[in-house]
Amino acid sequence: MKRYIKATALLLVLCTLLASAGCAGSPEKEESAKDLTYPTFTFTHYASGGVPEEYEAVILFEQSNSTFTAYQVAFASCTCRDPMNNYMSVAYVEILNNRDSASEASVRYITFGEYKGLFGDGNRDVEDFTEPHVNETFVSKLIGKTYEDLESWGGYGSVMEGFDVDALTGATVTTSNITSMLLSLMKYHTEKYYKE
Repeated sequence: MKRYIKATALLLVLCTLLASAGCAGSPEKEESAKDLTYPTFTFTHYASGGVPEEYEAVILFEQSNSTFTAYQVAFASCTCRDPMNNYMSVAYVEILNNRDSASEASVRYITFGEYKGLFGDGNRDVEDFTEPHVNETFVSKLIGKTYEDLESWGGYGSVMEGFDVDALTGATVTTSNITSMLLSLMKYHTEKYYKE
C-alpha cells in the first residue's frame, strides 16, 4: 500500500511537470496546459562526493496568509543510485511571513510525508536512508531554522548547529540536497514576502 501511495504521488508530480511544460497530450486540453505554469527556482544539487550542479525545483503550490506561506516543492533527490531507489522528492514547507526581517524568516513546518510530500531518496533496505530515520535525525530539526541559519550552512557535507553529525553519517547527499533546496526556497520566499 505504501508503494502504491508513493507511486501515485510520483505520478501526480510527473503529470504536473509535464503539464507545466505544455505536454498535455490531448489537443482539446492543449490551450489550458499552455496557461498552466508553475514557478521554479534554482538550487545547487549535489551528487556523490559533493559534485555540484544547478537544478530547477518546481513550486507545485503556494498559498499565503498573514502568518505563513505553505509550499509544495518538487526537486531532484539523490541521483547516485539506480532509478528504482531514487525519485523526485516533494517537500511540504511552511515559512513564516511575519518576522521583523527577512533574515529572521523561519521554517514553521516541513515534511516529506503525511500525504503532503514524497521522500524520494535512498534505498529503503538501508536503515540510514529511510524516511523515519531522516525525519527524526534531520528534517524535524529544520523547524525553527531561520534564513540566517540556512545562509550560514557550509555546503555539502556540513551541518548546521543543533544537528548530530554522527546520526547523519551516510546521508550526506540527502541532507545536503534538502538543505540546499530549502535555502533557495527561503531566498525565493523572502524576496517575495519581505520588503526591506
